Amino acid sequence: MNRPTGRNDPTVAPGPVFARDAAAADVVASLEEHGYALVHRLADPATLARLNDELDPYLAAVPLGRTDFAGHRTKRINNLIAKSPAAGELALNPLVMSVCDRVLLPYCVRYHLHVTTIIELQPGERSQGLHRDGGIYPVRFPSIPMTLATIWACTDFTAENGGTNLVPGSHRWEHGREPREDEIVPSVMPAGSVLIYTSNFIHGSGPNSSNGTRRGMALHYNLGWLRQEENQYLSVPPDVARGLPEPLQRLIGYDFGGPYLGFVEKGNPQALLQDEAGDMARARPEDYERAQRIVPLVIAPDAARRNA
Repeated sequence: MNRPTGRNDPTVAPGPVFARDAAAADVVASLEEHGYALVHRLADPATLARLNDELDPYLAAVPLGRTDFAGHRTKRINNLIAKSPAAGELALNPLVMSVCDRVLLPYCVRYHLHVTTIIELQPGERSQGLHRDGGIYPVRFPSIPMTLATIWACTDFTAENGGTNLVPGSHRWEHGREPREDEIVPSVMPAGSVLIYTSNFIHGSGPNSSNGTRRGMALHYNLGWLRQEENQYLSVPPDVARGLPEPLQRLIGYDFGGPYLGFVEKGNPQALLQDEAGDMARARPEDYERAQRIVPLVIAPDAARRNA
């Protein structure tokens, strides 16, 4: 595994910090050991500048949040694939895709883009409640990884401006275990870096006690047989999706999620985007082959009732 940089440096959160040429296997090993990984400067400066330029008008127009979870001093926008080509490029980042392959594909035929959000903390914002992203599903923790999250630092993340609070090791905790104050550390990373973690990991935005804003982009991925948090098909309808690169079309869900999952009248949703007749198939041969390699999950109704 790549050795962490600055283990005794107070400006670097504990746990592995990787360079942008990190191997996917090393990042996955960090997820398994610590629950998260930080990859410094994975986005090149030009892409990051385009991302911020493309999203600036939307953030300027959106009001502050109105709930404790969304924040009362926080601006949020969703539907980034329809708003920003740079966001789409980062969603397909090769290192992130390789990590998704290793983390999610053991449990599904295909994974999809789960949610896209820009989160900009204004000065004076308070801490967000700590949570697991997998809490939106009725699953007891720890569980298989249902989602893989990436949070891209559009600006520097510091302990003062609300760098995401992390709870190392929490991905292995039993359901209901709450972190102590001394178990929480802030993510600290320069602009262009990315924080990666899975659905079991406890985290939440930190407080912004600085005089500037902290902007981060959340691009999360989920198992293809789960409902996506963001409705990508209404956010990016077919007439918009036709203008996207095909890998991005498939990633947001214009493809089978597995055998018999996500078909349209023509069969594969790709036929809908390409205005083709389609073959009415409900999967491709390789989808069946991948499905056969997945070990079925055991869900015991009696145990679920006992734990209710």
